[in-house]
Amino acid sequence: MSKENIQELAEKWLNGTATPAEIQRLQEWYQAREAMPTPVPDAQMGVRIREGIQIGSRRKSFTWVSIAAAVLLLFAAGYHYYKKPVTRQMAVYVPREHQNRLLLPDSSEVWLNADSKLTYNETDNKREVTLEGEAFFNIKQAAGRPFVVKAGPCTATVLGTSFNVKAYKNDPKVLITVATGKVQVEDQHQQLKVLTANKQIALEPITGAIREKQVNAVVYKAWIDGSFEVNNETFEEVAHRLSRKYDVDVHFENPALAHCTFLASFDQAANLPFILSMLCKINNSTFSISEDKREVTISGSGCSN
Repeated sequence: MSKENIQELAEKWLNGTATPAEIQRLQEWYQAREAMPTPVPDAQMGVRIREGIQIGSRRKSFTWVSIAAAVLLLFAAGYHYYKKPVTRQMAVYVPREHQNRLLLPDSSEVWLNADSKLTYNETDNKREVTLEGEAFFNIKQAAGRPFVVKAGPCTATVLGTSFNVKAYKNDPKVLITVATGKVQVEDQHQQLKVLTANKQIALEPITGAIREKQVNAVVYKAWIDGSFEVNNETFEEVAHRLSRKYDVDVHFENPALAHCTFLASFDQAANLPFILSMLCKINNSTFSISEDKREVTISGSGCSN
C-alpha cells in the first residue's frame, strides 16, 4: 500500500469515516510495519507511540493507541512523507479496557478514558483539541492563550482549570463537568453557559435541549482512579460504560430492563461480575457471562423501582 493510500485512510479514520474494511487495512499495514527488521527512526517519521495503561489483563491487546500515534500524523498541505512537517496533528486513541494519561505540549494534563480519541496539533501554539469519548483535563494557565476543547456540538473554552468532558459518539448527550475554575461552553451557534466548580451542563445534540445542575465533580472524575460511579443512570447507560471499561458486549433479553435506573458506587477492587451482581440484585434481575468473557446477557422481568 502506497504512502498516499496510507495517509488517505488515516485521514478517513481520524474523521470517523473509515469503513471496517479500511480500518482492517490500516491494522494490517501497522502490523507489517512493526515486523520490519529495520524500522524507520522515530525522528524521521515524526512518530510518537503512546502506550495505554491496561486495566484488565485477560489478553495481550493489539492497541489502537499505537496505531493512533504511529499510523499517521496528518500532514500539512505539500508535506512529503519523509520530510520534516510544518505542522503535526497527533491522534491518540485509547481502546476499550484501557486508560491513558497524556502530557500536552503546553504541559496541560489529559486523562483519556476507554474508547476515546483525542486529536491536537503538536507543533502549533494554538491550544485546541478535539475529543470523541471521555477525558479529564487539568489545564495549565497561559496568559492570553485560552484552551479550547471541541466535543461533538460543544466547545469548551478555559484559561486554567480542571474539568471532565464526556462526549461519546453514540451517547444521547454531552456532559461537561467543572472541578475547579471556570469553563465557557458554546454550541455551534451561541454561548450557552459559563460553568464554575461543581457545575455541569448536559446538551442533547439531537433535540438541542440544555440542562445545567449542581453536582459533586468528584463523582464524575472518579474513573481516573479506577472507581465506577453510577449516578441516576439507566441500565443501558451503565451497560455502555461497562462495555468500554471491560471490553464486553452487553445484551438485554427484556428491553424494559434497559430503562431501569441506578445509584451506586464501586471502588477500584470491584470487578465486572461483582458490579453486575450488585446491580442485578438491586433490580431483581440476573446475568450470565459467556465462556470467552466477551458477552454479557441481562435477564429479568423489568424494573423493580
